[in-house]
Amino acid sequence: MISFTIVMKAVIGIGALNLDLMYEVDALTALRKEGWSLHAGRETSLPPGEFQKLLKELERWGTLRFRSGGGSAANTMVALARMGFQTGFVGRVGADEEGAFILSEMEGVDRSQVKQGGASGICLVVLDRHRDRALVVQPNANNALRFKDLDLSYLSAGQYLHLSAFVGDAPLDAQKKLMEVLPAKVKISLDPGELYAQRGMKEILPLVERSSILFATDHEICTLIGTDDYQAGCKEIASLGPQMVVCKRGEEGAYLFSPEGEAQFRPEEEAAVVDNTGAGDVYNAGFLAALLLGRELNGCLAFAHSVAAKSLGGYGRQQYPDAEDLKEIQGG
Repeated sequence: MISFTIVMKAVIGIGALNLDLMYEVDALTALRKEGWSLHAGRETSLPPGEFQKLLKELERWGTLRFRSGGGSAANTMVALARMGFQTGFVGRVGADEEGAFILSEMEGVDRSQVKQGGASGICLVVLDRHRDRALVVQPNANNALRFKDLDLSYLSAGQYLHLSAFVGDAPLDAQKKLMEVLPAKVKISLDPGELYAQRGMKEILPLVERSSILFATDHEICTLIGTDDYQAGCKEIASLGPQMVVCKRGEEGAYLFSPEGEAQFRPEEEAAVVDNTGAGDVYNAGFLAALLLGRELNGCLAFAHSVAAKSLGGYGRQQYPDAEDLKEIQGG
C-alpha cells in the first residue's frame, strides 16, 4: 500500500478509439514484397476493401497474439488513470461487441462523453520477429466525431486537454473549432502522430498554436517541418506557440526544447521489447504525470522514459505504469 497522497488533477483526452489486433509475422519486409506499404514505426490507413484484404493476409500468414483497446490519447488516459490521476475521454466507438470491449479496457477513465454508433475502429498492429511494428487503421466510428459531440463545460474542467490524431477531416475540423472556444486556462498537450504529421503543419497549425506541449517523434518533427534536423524542427515548432516541444527518440532518449532552454535525456541501457505499441503514448502519460506533480523538466523526461520502457515488456496495456511507479518521482 502506498502511503503518500497524490493531488488529483484532471487530464481529458480527445482522439480515436480502436480495437487493436496484434498480429506477429516473420518480417515486415516480406509483406512489403507482396505490395503492402508496411514500415517499422509508421502508421497509415487503407480503404475498407484493402483493409479487409490485409486482414485476411494476416489471418493466413500471421499469428494473432493479442487484442486490446487502443488509440493514442486513450492509451495516455489509461496510463494516467492507472497511476492515480483523474482522467476523462471524448470520442466515438461502435455500437457493437468491439465497442463494448474497447470501453471495458478503459477502466478508471471517465467514459461518460464517449458516444456509440456504427462500427468500431480497428487498428492492425503488425509485429515482426525483430520487434518492428507497423500500424494500419480502419477508423469507422471515429470519423463520425463532430464539434457538436464536444461538451465545452466538460472539457473546460480539465487542467490539460490531450489531443491525438484522427484519420478523417471532420474530427480534425472539430478539434480546430474547439481551439477557438476553449477557455485559456485549459492547457493543451498535442501528439500529432504519423497521421497528422503527414498532413503537414498548415493543416494542424490551429492545434499547434494553442498547444502548451507538443509530443512527437524525431521522424514526425522532421515531416511536419520539412527538415532532416529534428532539433531545428523543434525550435521552429516552439516559435509557433508551444511552451515546450518534446521529441521522443526511442532507445536514443528524448530532446526537449522550450524558449527558456533545452533538455536532453539519454537512457543508460536498452529496454527489452515484447511489443512497442503505445509506448509513445505511455511516455506522454509519464511526462504529464511528472509535470503535474511539479517535477523539473529533466525529471519529467527521465520518468517518462522509465514508464515507457516498462510498457515495452508486455503486449498492449499489460505493463502500463501504476501508482507504485510514482514512488520514483515521489521520493519513495
